[in-house]
Amino acid sequence: MRAIAHISLLVALGACAPALATETAGQSASSTPAIEQPSEFQVVSPAEGEGKPTGLADLVGRLHPALVHFPIAGLVALALVDFIGLALRREAWRQAGIVVLIATAISLLPTAATGLLRAAYMSTDAAEHAILVTHRTLNFTVAGLLAAALVLRAVRRNHLQGVLRVAYLALLFAATGLVLVAASFGGRLVYGPNYLPF
Repeated sequence: MRAIAHISLLVALGACAPALATETAGQSASSTPAIEQPSEFQVVSPAEGEGKPTGLADLVGRLHPALVHFPIAGLVALALVDFIGLALRREAWRQAGIVVLIATAISLLPTAATGLLRAAYMSTDAAEHAILVTHRTLNFTVAGLLAAALVLRAVRRNHLQGVLRVAYLALLFAATGLVLVAASFGGRLVYGPNYLPF
C-alpha cells in the first residue's frame, strides 16, 4: 500500500511540475536584473609550442603526458613489491619484482624519447626552461638508478643477500622518490610554475 501511495504522490508532483516551473520562471525573470553583455573581446593567441603539431617529431613528443604514468606507477609498485619480496622474504613477491622491474625499465624508454622530442618544441622562456632542465635531469638520474638496480639484480641472478639487498632496495627507493619530485616539475611545466605551493 505504501508503494502505491508513493507512486501516486510522484505522479501528482510530476503533473504539477510544469505549472510550478512556468510560474517560478516568470517571477525570476521579472525580479532578476539583466546580465550585461561584454562590449570588448580580447583575442588570446596560443603560447609558443601550443596549437597544432608542426611535424612528426612534435606529434610524437606530444604523447609524453600519456606515457609518463607508466614508469611512475611502475616504480611505486616496484618499491612495494620488492620490499615485500626481498626485505620480508616472500618468494612469490620476489619473482613478481623481476617482472615489474623489467616492465618499468621498458616503459622508461618511450617515455624518455617522447619527453626529449617534446622538449625541443617547448617555449624558450627562461623560467620554463629552468624547470624543464630540472625535470629532465631528475628523470635521467631516475633512469640511471633503475639501470643500476637492473644490472645488480641481473648480475646476482636474483640472489640478493646482505649488503647487496640493502643497496638494491636503496636504489629503488631513491629512484621512486626522485621520480615523484621530477613529476612535480613536469606538472609545473603543464600547469605553471606556481601550481604547487613548494
